[in-house]
Amino acid sequence: KVRTTCSYCGVGCNLEASIKDNKVVAIDTPKETEVNAGHTCIKGRYAFGFYDHPDRLKTPLIKRNGKFEEATWDEAYDFIKKELNRITKNHGPDAVAGISSARCTNEENYIFQKMIRAVVGTNSIDCCARICHSPTAWGMQQTFGTGAATNSTEDIYHADLFLVIGANPTNAHPVTGAKIKQQVMKGKKLIVLDPVTTELAKLADYHIKLIPGTNVAVLNMMLHFIIKSKLYNADFVRDRTEGFDNFIKEIERQDVDYLAKVAGVDKQLVKEAAIAYATAKNSMEFHGLGVTEHEQGSKTVMLIADLAMITGNIGRKGVGVNPLRGQNNVQGAADMGCQPHQGAGYFEVADEKNQKFYSEKYGVTHPTKPGLKIPQMFEAAISKELKAIWIIGEDIVQTDPNSSHVIEAMNALELLVVQEIFMSETAKLATVVLPGTTFLEKDGTFTNTERRIQRVNRAVPPLPGTKPDGVIVTDMMQKLGFNQPTYDADQVLQEIVDVVPFFKGVTRERLGKFGLQWPVKEDGTDTQILHTETFKIGKGRLKNFDWKESTEITTNKKEYPLILTTSRVLQHYNAATMTKRTSNINIVDEDILLVHPKDAADRDLNTGDIGRLYSGRGEVALKVEVTDKVKEGIVFTTFHFPEHMVNMVTGHGKDEETMCAEYKVSSVQVQKISNQFKTEIKPKEYQAEVN
Repeated sequence: KVRTTCSYCGVGCNLEASIKDNKVVAIDTPKETEVNAGHTCIKGRYAFGFYDHPDRLKTPLIKRNGKFEEATWDEAYDFIKKELNRITKNHGPDAVAGISSARCTNEENYIFQKMIRAVVGTNSIDCCARICHSPTAWGMQQTFGTGAATNSTEDIYHADLFLVIGANPTNAHPVTGAKIKQQVMKGKKLIVLDPVTTELAKLADYHIKLIPGTNVAVLNMMLHFIIKSKLYNADFVRDRTEGFDNFIKEIERQDVDYLAKVAGVDKQLVKEAAIAYATAKNSMEFHGLGVTEHEQGSKTVMLIADLAMITGNIGRKGVGVNPLRGQNNVQGAADMGCQPHQGAGYFEVADEKNQKFYSEKYGVTHPTKPGLKIPQMFEAAISKELKAIWIIGEDIVQTDPNSSHVIEAMNALELLVVQEIFMSETAKLATVVLPGTTFLEKDGTFTNTERRIQRVNRAVPPLPGTKPDGVIVTDMMQKLGFNQPTYDADQVLQEIVDVVPFFKGVTRERLGKFGLQWPVKEDGTDTQILHTETFKIGKGRLKNFDWKESTEITTNKKEYPLILTTSRVLQHYNAATMTKRTSNINIVDEDILLVHPKDAADRDLNTGDIGRLYSGRGEVALKVEVTDKVKEGIVFTTFHFPEHMVNMVTGHGKDEETMCAEYKVSSVQVQKISNQFKTEIKPKEYQAEVN
């Protein structure tokens, strides 16, 4: 048996893989765990069969004359080297960009951003945090100084009230969701802000069923009622925060009747929820992508921080602001520097002092020009400024918004390198495909949603013809003439410890079975709770913002009057690249469109009908379920299946500060159709044959 860490959501469950004849025959969980206490979800325990599925990529592929041809590793490396050298010679290093992966280990993410910065010479490196929790990191850095969960999931047992905003943890973070559900069933209070009646919302004392895009309005209402009722913690505000005098003026002037109207909520219910949050002994907040994937996503995060600070719900057990990170190592990918504005350890790359620091560590001059974020990469590719992108383990064609726009960008490139385990929608458009490995075939570490760095232990050898992602990147660094030692996860971890201050005391031995929560001191002492005595920036900064309607709505609501919001189901994970190649496909095998009974009646829609879901960007056909789980005027679906390509419909909206995609608000229309509707973008046109 081999103990390792799950590669699905950000909970980071400990798993135990049973091995026979170099095959994984079963997965269970050790009884001794800090994270999951002997529990796993349906994905972690049963959906592992993808690792040796016949669809696995097992040889490098180079596209010639529109068709993929099998190649050796040296042929693939030499091809990439020649193309990268040509592009950087003719157009400079900023004509190249990289997109790293939350599926990969800390060590692999670190080494990839190092390759892009130190070998290629550009800061244009990003990862999927851009389209999920970049507003959380940015917003919490502005208010607390640190962009990560303040508390541990163990604190769930010490909380008296839970505030869950824009998250469906029983589906997306099932073990954490189950813990919250258990505590609520034992009598602890629950507030849910969500336009959909989720499993937790059914149990909530206060379900505030707001219109998508109005989080700022509802949070301003809650802050207003707390201030007006004088339920703020005056001692904490005086000793630990700054900006309160201006903050209180701005909050007091909020028109709660107007805000209740625009959010579509009951003012009295919001008031009762606000008072409950402020008066509970320990109130613990969790939020998901229903907070961040909005035009005002970063502002929402800062208002949540305000709520915690003015009530003193920060810096002790059972409280805090706790983002539910969507992917297994999205926290780690950001920690390792896979973002264009900050390097490993979150040092701003625009600062000359930090450039000098990285130059000393990497042994080459660190790039100074700001890099491109993922949406900017797409624009730069279409305008022919960006010539090459190297992508690891991200199916951006299926998962990024406005899929046809992404396809246009990928087809405009001169070189697209994709490291993948399967022939994804993005890999089909690649110039070169490199077969990587799953988490079961590699060593390293993942960092979960509570900042816990945990060991990933290889359970089986890589499939013949494949290589661990860190090995591929290191091979390429060496091919390009950089003196990077042969890849060894433990050695790379030692390099990370030398660069990233909050990893200072981390060693593979110290991580042991249970991991350590950063920051880790030099002696190996870790940190369960942040901001106990002070914030990283000294005093917490109270910020205030007015609600503003999404540009997506103001621009499109006349022609497309419904609001589409998306999420995922328990049985599948993101693009379902892994889960659809397991028995989970027998439980759920399509994306379903939820429509409110009134909206359905207006369109002559019944459960089981095929509906045409369309916007100004594109259209898809989905089976309809008529239900009051969604609010009137709102439709909901998942984005798991490439057969449907739901992101053909989603838009260009972005968070104002971080460019995080506005998946949760898309102006759409729905009409009944009698037969299966074909999307305007015909995927087969972009599918290359494999020889």
